[in-house]
Amino acid sequence: MKRPLAIALLFVLLWGMGLATRSITRPDEGRYAEIAREMAVSGDWVTPRLNGIIYFEKPPLQYWATAQSIDMLGPTALAARLWTALMGLLGVWVVWRTGDRLFGHGSGKWAALVLISSLYYAALGHINSLDMGVSVWMTVSVCAFLRAQVEDRRWMILAWAGAAAAVLSKGLMALVLPGGALILYSLWTRDLSPWRRLDPIRGALIFLALAAPWFMLSEAAHPEFFHFFFIHEHFERFISTVHQRVEPFWYFLPILLAGWLPWTGLLYASVIRPLRGFHSRVFSPQRFLALYALLVVLFFSLSGSKLPSYILPAFPPIALLMGRILAQRPRLPVSAMGLALLWSATLIFAAAALRFPDLAAQWGIQADIDADMVAPYQHFAGWMLAASTVLMAGVLLALRWRATALKAFTALALSCLMAVQLLMQGSETLSDVTSSQRIATDYATEFRDASHIYSVGTYDQTLDYYLQRTVLLVAFQDELTFGLTLEPWQSIPTLAAFRVAWQNETGARAIMAPATYDVLAAEGLPMRIIFRDTRRVIVARI
Repeated sequence: MKRPLAIALLFVLLWGMGLATRSITRPDEGRYAEIAREMAVSGDWVTPRLNGIIYFEKPPLQYWATAQSIDMLGPTALAARLWTALMGLLGVWVVWRTGDRLFGHGSGKWAALVLISSLYYAALGHINSLDMGVSVWMTVSVCAFLRAQVEDRRWMILAWAGAAAAVLSKGLMALVLPGGALILYSLWTRDLSPWRRLDPIRGALIFLALAAPWFMLSEAAHPEFFHFFFIHEHFERFISTVHQRVEPFWYFLPILLAGWLPWTGLLYASVIRPLRGFHSRVFSPQRFLALYALLVVLFFSLSGSKLPSYILPAFPPIALLMGRILAQRPRLPVSAMGLALLWSATLIFAAAALRFPDLAAQWGIQADIDADMVAPYQHFAGWMLAASTVLMAGVLLALRWRATALKAFTALALSCLMAVQLLMQGSETLSDVTSSQRIATDYATEFRDASHIYSVGTYDQTLDYYLQRTVLLVAFQDELTFGLTLEPWQSIPTLAAFRVAWQNETGARAIMAPATYDVLAAEGLPMRIIFRDTRRVIVARI
């Protein structure tokens, strides 16, 4: 008993690395951290605001949790990422417990090991976005549903509560995907037995009691909410390209294959084989999980809006299926060690290309990197080599201990998680591009003394978070368009209006793109440069 607990503790400690030491990056981390910070400051738990502007694109559960973290820990990187990291660990634990109950033979520990060490899940567990939270609450709901089918029907109470939390995390997709999987399962197997154990009346009451109040309060406060949230942010996002995230149908396939490194070789046996053969009328958890995972990938492949993190909900069910396969033959797959070595070799090649760009050019590799970022990427190459070394060490240890399955799996899984953590920490070398943390720190006095901070034609959410104050947007709407239609006084709509405002005060600061600065300087606008690089210029009124 002591050894599994020690292994689990080691993974938990390793999981916590880097949460507090990496700068908050834009756009997602900055956006969701800043919304939570403003919620903590204002005490308004109904209306999310970004830069002081109404922001109803997503529901508030993660904002609520992160606002509590900020109240306890201050506006830090750890506070911003804590909810995501805890959700990631919760997902691993749920998979562990569910695997053991559904499939036995220690399936849960294998499922937990492959999930926590997969490239995609480990990386997204350390980035402040909404996808980990919704994925884990969907996993809680689906796993409770499965246990209600094979054990006690009362598990449906947790299934409905998990569904409510998932909807409050990211919206209706948390209902559509599990519900669609149930319909697909019934059509595929001609098994209607799961429908008789849904406990729909009590479940609907639980779901509505938990999820409905925020939606009703938001609509009462802002009558435009329902149309924007349900029509624009759900149906129009899915069926159109209004959000300009257009990618080909196969976009998620390479993400799925690379994201499961080093366990990609288990995908076919885990997900496809359960769908083959005779379909009895006895409920099959593995068939349901396979259909659910495939539906998640297919659903977002058909969507007109695609981002890499969208298919994260497919990873926990696939991990359960992998755990089931591994429990039947508990021996570290050769493919996992081979793919870990391939991952290591890829990192070495990429590091060489970044460290020696002239040599890479001779190989025909032309990296699109600004001149002032060559050195940071060269420093990042060192972290890539460190991650590669850890992966190779993990493979060597796994080979040495291959006769003992748990030791071999643990060695490889720990090395993969460590490699991801090294890459994540190494990304801090690029923080001058991805975050405003250094600027906010280096020029804190300039910003603190400003009567207004104008953000001209651009908006960096991380600047708000690190300055702990909002900026005044100029000629910029983007994701804040809906909020600005409700509260147009929250921004300056044109450069012409900005020129007038700038002339009328003496203590202002502004941030803008270099091209914008050149235009305004040529017009004689009184400005003193505080900071300039290839991406932004910060000026003071003179």
